[in-house]
Amino acid sequence: PDHSPSKNGFGDSAYAVHWDPDHEHSTSAVPEAQAKRHQIKVQTGMLFLKKNLRVGTVLPQGTMFARGGSPKSVNSFFTPLESKYLATILSHYKISHSSIKAQQVADTLRSCGKPADKEEPHMCFSSCEAMARFATKALGVSGARAAITRIHGHETPNTMYVVAQIAQFSNNSVPCHPMDFPYEVFYCHRPREVQSLTVQLKGLKDGTPGVTATAMCHMNTSDWDQQYFELLGGERGEPICHYMPTNYIMFY
Repeated sequence: PDHSPSKNGFGDSAYAVHWDPDHEHSTSAVPEAQAKRHQIKVQTGMLFLKKNLRVGTVLPQGTMFARGGSPKSVNSFFTPLESKYLATILSHYKISHSSIKAQQVADTLRSCGKPADKEEPHMCFSSCEAMARFATKALGVSGARAAITRIHGHETPNTMYVVAQIAQFSNNSVPCHPMDFPYEVFYCHRPREVQSLTVQLKGLKDGTPGVTATAMCHMNTSDWDQQYFELLGGERGEPICHYMPTNYIMFY
């Protein structure tokens, strides 16, 4: 699930890597005003057609990779991440049942509690060590490596980036992204038919920061909602990519 940052919510939340046409969520390389007409939730600059990823491509103003938010509680309270424990979790963290936070917690528990899927294994975790163990097993490797997006300097809403270099590093990856929850919880999964990239971005103006960004491209989008293709000006089935903000971890 993906929710807008709110003073009544948990702050900057993840955007979806696991695309679901039944929910309104995504990030976009087009301006937010345009995306709103399609009723798809966006974060400027993050979603794009793979064919448009070229050296010299300028990302739209307002593209930001940093993710912050209020510090999360230390997880000293262990409860399985299952919907049947919703009331217990809300009570422990003194969260009103009618609040936005309660809905966010419920959505996270629903995502984390989805039935196991052999084709696309998934699980939620609250420690990097557990995520790494899951990724290692899901990828079938001796030890999964981690890649994250790094900002070189101070990013502002006025910063504009241009693509300087592109390199593919894996066809087999496990992205983990933070969920809306009282303490740190990551949803990890191994999507099918993907490519993982490192994209070097430099500031369009001298003295502005650069970014070493990780990105994931979904190579088969034949079952995606039509709104994505209308939004990006693409055709059904063609590869669509998205950058990973700084609070994502990509194992490979």
